[in-house]
Amino acid sequence: MQSGSVEGMNESFEALSQVRSVRAQLKERAAKAGKGALAHAIAALDKQAAELEGAAQSNFFGLPPGAKQPENFSSLNQHFGGILSVADSADAAPMTQATAVFMELEEALGKLIARWSKIRQQDIPALNLEFKKPNSLRLIRTERRTPLLPPMQMETTSHKQYEGGGAKA
Repeated sequence: MQSGSVEGMNESFEALSQVRSVRAQLKERAAKAGKGALAHAIAALDKQAAELEGAAQSNFFGLPPGAKQPENFSSLNQHFGGILSVADSADAAPMTQATAVFMELEEALGKLIARWSKIRQQDIPALNLEFKKPNSLRLIRTERRTPLLPPMQMETTSHKQYEGGGAKA
């Protein structure tokens, strides 16, 4: 569970960095887009990315919120860190509750990575087509200037099931 938690932290942070990069580009282009269809398309894509980015949550003190909040890359990164802390602090095998939470986090990460992959492969290219029109803004890049990881390396075997793929060969 320790290595899985570290892997989950790394994957969620990597995706979070990419989402933040795209959101910064969208913010820059939204300021130049004015009003109209392009501005609405930018806002819609930014809304999707904002849901994936989320925000870090404060540590638990007091009563829990009324309902479980949907996971995002920020909260997943934080939760994987918490699971790692629990796993590191025990001299015995992880408790079944910790293992169950870890499995839930893995599942949530797989679903979020699948959503992010769809946005990167479909929604961003569609918006970039709008930018290619005459008198339009610059294209949005999905990778930082120094590439983080090629898209296929970022996803692990456990997450391929959410993208319709099978196990790695």
